[in-house]
Amino acid sequence: MATTAQIKAFIEEIAPVAQKAYKTLGKVLPSVCIGMACVECAYGTAGSVKHHSYFGQKVGTGKTATKYWGGKFFTSKTSEEYTLGVHTTITSAFRAYDNMEQGVFNYYELLNTSLYSGVKIGTDYKTQMQQIKTCGYMTSSTEVNSVISIIEKYGLTQYDGQSSVSASISMTSSYTVGQNYTLQYNMYVRDSANGNKKKYLNLTANAKSNGYQDGQGYGILKKGTAVTCKAVEQIGSNVWIKIPSGWIAAYCNGTTYIK
Repeated sequence: MATTAQIKAFIEEIAPVAQKAYKTLGKVLPSVCIGMACVECAYGTAGSVKHHSYFGQKVGTGKTATKYWGGKFFTSKTSEEYTLGVHTTITSAFRAYDNMEQGVFNYYELLNTSLYSGVKIGTDYKTQMQQIKTCGYMTSSTEVNSVISIIEKYGLTQYDGQSSVSASISMTSSYTVGQNYTLQYNMYVRDSANGNKKKYLNLTANAKSNGYQDGQGYGILKKGTAVTCKAVEQIGSNVWIKIPSGWIAAYCNGTTYIK
């Protein structure tokens, strides 16, 4: 079971990617995307995450590559509920990706195909979830309600609007190259702005002394760590700064992570 910290970290990681995909491909609300990912990959703790598979997209027939899926796949056991209340374990082929962005964009790509024409633009998250179920995305009889519950519990509809954009734009001027800042939270270090998490072993010696590694070996800097800004980059509504070990979020989805 995911911890509170893991849940928070996963939502903060996938939310801006979902917003970017929504802006590019549209239709499915970011809150729905984030909520489904939380369920399908257990807030980023499932084994499928090492393949950047967050939504349980199966390969399907023909294994034909698409714009956002290169044809890579892995096999895994999964539980299907073909008959209400009866769970059947099968082995299936699932799509694998090089990074989170590919996985999220392929999710949006899939839900924009004719197979999901029943999922309508402009409807609320509850309606979209039921439409996705009706179109056959999942066999689970409980997933729709589970996703809705997660959306409401963690306030994921905040990612459906653009209200945070103007705030983040003004925040970019708050960070200056060469200045030192202090982490307000424990934070993952990434290989690029909004990129993949870096392994603890790949951090600088100073970062290692002020951090620790999670269960998968990724490096986390501790709250209170002082860092030096080497570069600033804005992606959508979020601001990232480069430090000697990589990149960290400075301002993300309305939260200031360094001051």
